[in-house]
Amino acid sequence: MPTQNPNPTPSYDGPAAGRRIARHLMHAAYIAAPVLAAIAALLVATNAGATIARLLARLGADPIGQALGGAATVGVLALLLAVALLGQHTPTRALSLIYLVAWLPLTVALSAAEAALASGLATTALASIGQTLATLLAGLALLPCCTLAVASRRADSQDLRGELGHYLGNTQKLVLLTATAGASVAFGLERGMPAEVAAFVAVVLETSFLLALTRAREHRLHAWALAAFGSVLALVSVETLSVLSGLSRLPALAAAGETLYLLTPAAGLAYIVTAQLVQQQPASTRARTRPTQPTQPDQPDADQPQADQPQADQPETQPAYSLNGHGGPK
Repeated sequence: MPTQNPNPTPSYDGPAAGRRIARHLMHAAYIAAPVLAAIAALLVATNAGATIARLLARLGADPIGQALGGAATVGVLALLLAVALLGQHTPTRALSLIYLVAWLPLTVALSAAEAALASGLATTALASIGQTLATLLAGLALLPCCTLAVASRRADSQDLRGELGHYLGNTQKLVLLTATAGASVAFGLERGMPAEVAAFVAVVLETSFLLALTRAREHRLHAWALAAFGSVLALVSVETLSVLSGLSRLPALAAAGETLYLLTPAAGLAYIVTAQLVQQQPASTRARTRPTQPTQPDQPDADQPQADQPQADQPETQPAYSLNGHGGPK
């Protein structure tokens, strides 16, 4: 009689075991992938921060300035990325995306400048750009910090594309106004004017343009002033670029620009006085333009009885009827 083996050898299904092992490996990969990505991002960010700190040390910054320089580049970049991906406020997310597009090339340029300086290529344009950005880094880092705080008070429209268009339009205006102000100053310096005089003319020109821009819909005068000051800014900018770039100069534009440039303070003062006179209308004009109250139809007096209503003291002329169907007393 055959006896049963007390210790039977278990049988395994090869394909099923392979599938179980593959599932376990995929599960482990899903768990480890975010951790590995975070470690890699941390190492890359640390390397970029150390590179920028070395650049600032090469430029003569103290240890505190080196650490703050790394935080102002890599730290701000990480902050912008976190707000853009994890934020719930649409205007703040839109502004973070705009700054993110600008801050990533800034960090790359500073890292590349350190590599250029370390390799002895200090005369390259990249190294010069990196040195200029490093000197402006302390002020540039204030832009996202202040504007994000202001944007957090804006009402949430839940329209990311609309908010991007709003902030990109304002950014374009800011960039153009800054560029035209610099062109106005360079226009005066190129012709031998003192720096303070050129800066004064540029401030008057930009302020008059902004005043006309904000009030262009109120009166036709502001619209004409906007076109006039904008034309002067465009003329001065074109002439400045033609001189600074070394391209062919335009004598006619140069002469017209010089004339209008000198007339800018007088034109700004004339615009302010004219706008003030336009706002103050004479008393007779205000009386003519004052809207009149609509006349109400004549209301009957309460103490006079109306014709279509019977008076209380007049006798009833209609016959009275009793409940049994016969006429009442006559």
